Formats: sequence, C-alpha cells, structure tokens
Amino acid sequence: MQEALMHNELFVRLAAEDEQAFRQLFHYYTPRLQPFVFSIVKSDAVAEEIVQDVFLRLWTNRESVARKDNPSSWLFTVASNLSISYLRKKSIERRFIEKVKEEMVELRQQNMIEEEMFLRENQELLKRAIDTLSPQQKLAYTLSRNEGLAHKEIAERLGISPNTVKNHIVNAVHSITDFIRKATKIFFSILLVVFLH
Repeated sequence: MQEALMHNELFVRLAAEDEQAFRQLFHYYTPRLQPFVFSIVKSDAVAEEIVQDVFLRLWTNRESVARKDNPSSWLFTVASNLSISYLRKKSIERRFIEKVKEEMVELRQQNMIEEEMFLRENQELLKRAIDTLSPQQKLAYTLSRNEGLAHKEIAERLGISPNTVKNHIVNAVHSITDFIRKATKIFFSILLVVFLH
C-alpha cells in the first residue's frame, strides 16, 4: 500500500516534468513490463521495443496518467494493447507474404506453360519450314542438325562432294530463316489487325 502511494506520487511528479521521477518509474516498471510483454509477443527484442514505446507514451500523456486512480495499471494496459497490435500486424504481414508467394508460384507455372507452348509452336514452325526444302537440302540439313554429322560424313553417305553438302545446308538455312521470318511477320500483322481494329 505504501509502495503504491509512493508510485502515485512519482506519477504526480512526472506530470510536472520531473525527469528523476520518470527515471525511477522506468527502472521500477521495466523489469515488470518486459516479461509481461514477452509472454504475449515471444520475442525479447520486440518486448524491449514495446516497453520503450510504453514509456514514450507515458511521457507524452504524463498529465492525464497522473490523474488516474491506478496509473500503474495504465502502463500494463498500454503494453497489452501494443503487444496485441504487434501480433495483429505480424499476422497481416504473414498472410500478405503467403499470398505473394502463392502468386509468384502461379506466375512461374503460367510462364512455364507459356514457354512450353512457345517452344512447341516454334518447333512446329521449324518442322513446316524444313518440309518446304528440296529433298537433297532436307536430307543434308537433317543429317547435319539432327544426327550431328560433319559435311564430309554426309558427303560420303549421299555420294556427293562436301562442297555440295555445304551449299545444300547454307541454302536450307536461308530458306528456313526466310520461311520463319515471313510466317512470324504474317502472325504479327494479324495481331496488329486484331488489336488495332
């Protein structure tokens, strides 16, 4: 009882901006508030920050706190409210982070699907381009690209000179490039027509 009166007196002195009274209250209540806050937030560092915030608010509201019947209970109420606000904020942040993670996974999956579709479309386009080649060009190109044979090996297999093989492959590459360029140009022209009209 005597101690409570003494502390109430400190709160009254604090209202008059007595810094010594503030220091005494700080040293008395900090070791009591910190375990209380820790029991809610489960973090020493966070508990320490919240207790400092409690005393900052005490100094800011010192006059109104001094008029209360039980100023010490005000300290614990503020500590409790700040702790609960912290937990609520962490919960919102955690949900937000989880949502972002889920969206990133979905986006990655979507990109993979689009990439696969793009590769399939390109492979189909390449196949169509190869089909337009003359039989000799097609054979030379296929043996070079698909089977990895050198010009000399292809020449031996087809019974033609390596120089002829080289010409077939060069012409095949030009034809394929030209076919793909025209096909993609038509595709983009169609896209422009669709989007601009």
